[in-house]
Amino acid sequence: MCATLQHSRLGQLNGIAVDGTVQFRGLKYASLENRLAPPQLFTSYGKSTDATKFGPPPVSPLGAINNEFGFIQHTLPMPDVPVHSDIEGLNLNITVPIPNSGAIDSSAKLPVYVFIHGGGFAVGSSWYPHYDPTRLVKISVEKGQPIIGVTINYRLGVTGFMTSEELRKAGYKSNNGFHDQRTALKWIKNFIGGFGGDSEEVTVCGESAGGLSATVLLQSKEPLMKRCLSTGGAVLLFKPIPLDVAEAGYKTIIETFGLADKSPEERIKALVNLPMDDLWQKVPRTVPLLPTADGETVIGEPSFVTVASEKDDPAFPIPGRKWCASLMIGESQLDSNILAYMGLDARNPGIAAKFVESVSKTLSSHPNAISKLLSSYNISESTNDDQAILSVLKFATDISFYAPARAFAKGWPKTKENKIFLYHFNEGIPWEGRFKGEAGHILDVAYLFQNFNDFLNDEQRAVARAYAEDFIEFVNGGDPWPPVEGGNLGARVYGPSGGGVTAEYVASGNPEEIGRRTHVLELGEMVGFDAILDVFQNFFQGR
Repeated sequence: MCATLQHSRLGQLNGIAVDGTVQFRGLKYASLENRLAPPQLFTSYGKSTDATKFGPPPVSPLGAINNEFGFIQHTLPMPDVPVHSDIEGLNLNITVPIPNSGAIDSSAKLPVYVFIHGGGFAVGSSWYPHYDPTRLVKISVEKGQPIIGVTINYRLGVTGFMTSEELRKAGYKSNNGFHDQRTALKWIKNFIGGFGGDSEEVTVCGESAGGLSATVLLQSKEPLMKRCLSTGGAVLLFKPIPLDVAEAGYKTIIETFGLADKSPEERIKALVNLPMDDLWQKVPRTVPLLPTADGETVIGEPSFVTVASEKDDPAFPIPGRKWCASLMIGESQLDSNILAYMGLDARNPGIAAKFVESVSKTLSSHPNAISKLLSSYNISESTNDDQAILSVLKFATDISFYAPARAFAKGWPKTKENKIFLYHFNEGIPWEGRFKGEAGHILDVAYLFQNFNDFLNDEQRAVARAYAEDFIEFVNGGDPWPPVEGGNLGARVYGPSGGGVTAEYVASGNPEEIGRRTHVLELGEMVGFDAILDVFQNFFQGR
């Protein structure tokens, strides 16, 4: 059923009523001169705008959502979505609660959350059904703390993160995807008031690459949000690629399209005008299309030292620690299971011997740490493939997800003006598949937004509900549990429901009490967390 809003600045918007909410879909927030150009804030709406259908997503591999359903190990019904677009993909969706009056109150000044999707900066979109805010917004009304939900698109892959010296000299910036995200937030600040939202009460949240993106926004000198939530990924998940690596990737792309003998101007013109689907079909998957340190959106390279220190370091400044009122950061018990699909499976057969060789090479000057790491995670050259890959994934989870969350907690100001909240998701995947019973990557988002509730039992739905209610409290500016104070890393723990746990607060934050291992903490004390992170990243990259 259609629902109409007369927006004071955007004109008449025709949305769609969905289960106690109204969704305004496919609202364009930025225009592009061409597929590689910087985003320009879009404000020129007509007298009447059809916002009943999702807008086209940015260019990315078709059918990628099926992979994401595969990670979750369950599917959802698919909405109608247009074909992706290199020019018209910068759009967003807004879900607004309908009050008892039946009409949207544009003066309500409701708090807003903005969700940034994951997907390794290569895939994903705001229309994915497991990100649909409807059920979460409906719970916020039931709880008496109504919120508005927003999901955004941003450029991915070639158009989002390709860069080179000749592109930059021609005025094409690095990290288009990050510039898109910032532009979306500016649009929201300018126009959310007409939807009944409060532009001063915006929470940015993201998962995986979206969680990393949310923490990158904390590098802005300009306040971009009131609160920030990162789950399943932060800036230490994978560091910005060096410019020489990005340059080599650009060279590969140029050679792929037969442009090596052209002038820089001819090459750029060709890249701007190539058939759209060539951008994801023909570019080799080995080309690293990831964020770089551009000095504007990403300033320097993060390290455990800079993130865990309360003193701001010019090597990787985090101004958001002063202007962001609250950071919530969480991770799942086997968050790194996603990495099996992203490359670790390809290291079999014989992954154990390859891991031992890589660890020994990276930590060659620390033989005690080599022995400690391999014994702690029960890996030797003769470990069978199935056991070895699970052990590597546990190590990867500890150093790439759990340890970074702790580092943020240590480095955050931890004052009444700048709080930090830690949580740990221990609820296992309830559906059949490879990782059934493990708290895998993306499952926390599937629970948060309630869109898999029809496939959960009562105990599992209780975990989802508790997580949602805590999230709603946070978006409303409340303390869903005590913030981290002093040396104890007190945290909320969700699940496992099969073990009788729905949600509980663990004041000590001790690894054993929150379902985590001490191994990586001991290794970090031995040789430094950055050295241990290098161990996994070198192995993952085949070094």
